[in-house]
Amino acid sequence: MITVNVCGYDSMHKMKFHRSCPGGYEDHALLLIKTASYFEIDGEATDFGPNTVMVYGAGSPVHYGCRNPHYNDDWIHFELLGEDEGLLRELAIPVNRPFTLPCLGTLTDYARLVVQEKLSARPHSPQAIDSLMHALLYSLADQVHAAPNDNTGNLYYYPMSELRMEIQNAPWQKWDTPRLAQRLHLSISHFQHLYKQFFDTTCIQDIIRARIRYAQLYLCISEMTVSSLAAFCGYDNELHFMRQFKKVTGMTPSQYRKAHRGSVFDSD
Repeated sequence: MITVNVCGYDSMHKMKFHRSCPGGYEDHALLLIKTASYFEIDGEATDFGPNTVMVYGAGSPVHYGCRNPHYNDDWIHFELLGEDEGLLRELAIPVNRPFTLPCLGTLTDYARLVVQEKLSARPHSPQAIDSLMHALLYSLADQVHAAPNDNTGNLYYYPMSELRMEIQNAPWQKWDTPRLAQRLHLSISHFQHLYKQFFDTTCIQDIIRARIRYAQLYLCISEMTVSSLAAFCGYDNELHFMRQFKKVTGMTPSQYRKAHRGSVFDSD
C-alpha cells in the first residue's frame, strides 16, 4: 500500500530559496517542478528547466532550490508499505536523480487528485489515495521508459494532444477545423498537416469516431430516439448522423441498438 503523509499542489515560492536537509526525510518525496530549478549533485549545483521530476528516497540528502522567483511545484511525501515496498525499483523510476520529461500534465493531474483526497479525509480516502498514487507512479514509469518520439520535440505536440483529449471527452461540441486551428494560432493547412503527422489520422476523422463511439454507448444504455441521439452527439442533421454511423459501424443506429441491447459498451 502507498500512504501519503503530507502533500501540496501548485505550490508557489515568490522568492529565491534553497532547501537543505542533509539527513534526508523520513519518507519518500516526489517533486513535480514546473519552473526552472537546481539540484546539488556530487556537491555541485546543476540547473534544470521546467518539467523536472525528483524522487528522494527516505534518508537521502536533500539539496535543491531556485535561482529565480516564482518557483512552482507539486510535492508529495509518501511511504511504500508491504508488497509495494520495492515498487520504485520494480518500475525502474530514478531515485535521488532529477530528470526532465517533455510534459507533466497527466502527473500533475494525479497530484491534484491526491491532494484533494488527502484534504477530504473521507472514510475511504486511504484506499483512494493508494489507487491514485499507483496510477501516478505507473504513469511516471511509462513516461520515463517511453520509446523516443520525434513528435514530442515539436512546439505544438502537447497543446494539440490536450486539444485531442478535449474532443474525445466532449465529442458533442461543435468542433470545426478553422476554430481549432485558431486556438493554436495556426493556419488551417498547417494545423491539418500537424494533426495528421502527430496522430496518423485527420481531425475530422477523430471527431467522427468520437461521436460514433458516444452514440454506440447511448444506443446501448438509453431509450433516446435516433433523432434525439443525433443532436445529443453533436449532429445538426439526423440523416447525416445515420450515414456516418453506418459507414463506421456497418449498421444503422436501430440495427446496432437491436444487436447490442444490454451489452457492455466496448470502446474498441
